[in-house]
Amino acid sequence: MAPPAGRVVLERLKETVSLLPKRRQHLPGHPGWYRKLCVKLSDPDWSPGPGLISLQMRVTPKLMGLTWDGFPLHYSDRHGWGYLVPGRRDNLEQPGGSNEPICPYRVIESVYREHCERRGKEQPECLEIPLSEDFMLTDGGLWQMVEELSCLEPLDNGIEEETGARRSKQKKTEEDSLDPEGSPSESQPTYHHGNGPYNDVNIPGCWFFKLPHKDGNANNVGSPFAKDFLSKMEDGTLQAGPGGTNATRALEINKMISFWRNAQKRISSQQVVWLKKGELPRTVSRNPDFDEEGQYGAILPQVITAGTVTRRAVEPTWLTASNARRDRVGSELKAMIQVPPGYHLVGADVDSQELWIAAILGEANFARMHGCTAFGWMTLQGKKSQGTDLHSRTAAAVEISREHAKVFNYGRIYGAGRPFAERLLMQFNHRLSQPQAAEKARQMYAVTKGVRRYRLSEEGEWLVKELQIPVEREEDGSVSLLDVRKIQRLASSSGHRKWEVVGKRVWAGGTESEMFNKLENIAHSDTPRTPVLGCRISRALEPSVVKDKFITSRVNWVVQSSAVDYLHLMLVCMRWLFEEFDIDGRFCISIHDEVRYLVRSEDRYRAALALQITNLLTRSMFASKLGMQDLPQSVAFFSAVDIDQCLRKEVNMDCATPSNPTGMERRYGIPQGEALDIYQIIEITKGSLAKGK
Repeated sequence: MAPPAGRVVLERLKETVSLLPKRRQHLPGHPGWYRKLCVKLSDPDWSPGPGLISLQMRVTPKLMGLTWDGFPLHYSDRHGWGYLVPGRRDNLEQPGGSNEPICPYRVIESVYREHCERRGKEQPECLEIPLSEDFMLTDGGLWQMVEELSCLEPLDNGIEEETGARRSKQKKTEEDSLDPEGSPSESQPTYHHGNGPYNDVNIPGCWFFKLPHKDGNANNVGSPFAKDFLSKMEDGTLQAGPGGTNATRALEINKMISFWRNAQKRISSQQVVWLKKGELPRTVSRNPDFDEEGQYGAILPQVITAGTVTRRAVEPTWLTASNARRDRVGSELKAMIQVPPGYHLVGADVDSQELWIAAILGEANFARMHGCTAFGWMTLQGKKSQGTDLHSRTAAAVEISREHAKVFNYGRIYGAGRPFAERLLMQFNHRLSQPQAAEKARQMYAVTKGVRRYRLSEEGEWLVKELQIPVEREEDGSVSLLDVRKIQRLASSSGHRKWEVVGKRVWAGGTESEMFNKLENIAHSDTPRTPVLGCRISRALEPSVVKDKFITSRVNWVVQSSAVDYLHLMLVCMRWLFEEFDIDGRFCISIHDEVRYLVRSEDRYRAALALQITNLLTRSMFASKLGMQDLPQSVAFFSAVDIDQCLRKEVNMDCATPSNPTGMERRYGIPQGEALDIYQIIEITKGSLAKGK
């Protein structure tokens, strides 16, 4: 009797056991990118579904549907992260005779059209009209339509052959227009410009553009979630796809934890010294607010004094910590530095320190009068509220925001040139084209730094006189580059000798020309020194060693090293006043142009007056060393001295953040501090540093 058919089939199935893999596969039949998101069955923390997704994975932006100005993001192994711009038609036909694209470019077009509709932008004409709903793969009705359309197909083979021949000819013409690597030679969109297109990334129906990089377009972006793109998330340039509520929330969380993610290791590695009750000063232990059960200690910041060529201090945490922001976890870090009972923090920010130093150097070079240059006048008298300060004027001149103008102004004073300005302009506004950015940078530098002019050497003056060469001179005797070339051309035609016609290069015609001339004079001198304390530059950067190289760093050194002179003068003067008038306090920390002192509470107002006097004496020292025997009152004193119980940017900031939602006053009992100007301090102290007055 024959066995049942079912048993036979089962026996055959058992014979296939040898074909199974020895080790159980992880989600066979699923794509590789999905398997990476799922926990393996052998893992004790296994749970069904994709649970390993993180912002470090390349698939995450795709899953979130991230777009850049409405264009979906795409990753290239060669060019890093970029985005796809639809509308390309020269690469739709794929090798092998298939006319079907491997990329859903129609979907990308519809995504961009929806973005244009939401933003009220005009849609580019090159994008095709979307397919009718009748053609969408929604139900069986499609097949009925295919059946009907098939009846309309031509039956004449001659027509079909002619059509095929025409297609072959068209294909050959397209192939002739390709470069040797097979990519279209000059294919680019008419309605979008950016960092690209890079046509070696051959995505059918789309051009590939790289995301802008803060260090220049030649660099690749490794992650669109990097902190450099936080501002783009905030202004909506980089956003999750429509309907992706969870993806939008993920972007918000990424922005929220960005500060803590980057700073937590540095914060956790701080060197803390906890003090016993017997080690605390009596002022602390006998104060009514002293907590017997609390812990009191101090952090020893790992500061490297003179850690740079300009003698600036270097420290990775406190000198770089940002101010508290409502959407940044842990950004209240500085406010966690709180005084013990019986003490206050007294400090101030030096108002526009480096701008004033640069301005007074230019004024000393011009007429030795305060405010005698346009740059100096704006620094002394300019007001933000009236739009007459330096940053507001620069912003108005080149039509950018004041905050962006501030970055440009400091960069320019530090010696950065037009290429830096172009790159920064394109970073701030990625919609600017290269020519537009170059024109704005040229305009900005012409207004501020001025244009190059040349003072002739003795040989140059002799040639002008002997050859009777007509030249146009400014008041200072300088000539233009065109005149210099004319002199060189005529001199070379009259003999074979090489003439040195230029004696000195100068800036002219700009609001900051005199300042840059002074800075370059110091940087090019035989032994560059700061004009106040006479600190010399590193021997490795002296002109005798480097000639005309590293001029940007050397110009930067003049301003920043002078700012360090300013700090040193302040520290010495404050120590003298504390000792002379018995003010119980000590230096706590300096953060570039900001100083903080830990002062006994009853001495806090006298310490504030000492700070104001210190600023007056320090600025007077600068003016005197540069040959000016007076000082404008507008810069003689700090605009405000902060008296507070914690370390924060402004005394009225409550430092509410996601990790400190109730703020400093409700959670820690620290009220707002005081910000006192010179008149208020004089009223409180009666204008005296003496005790008990």
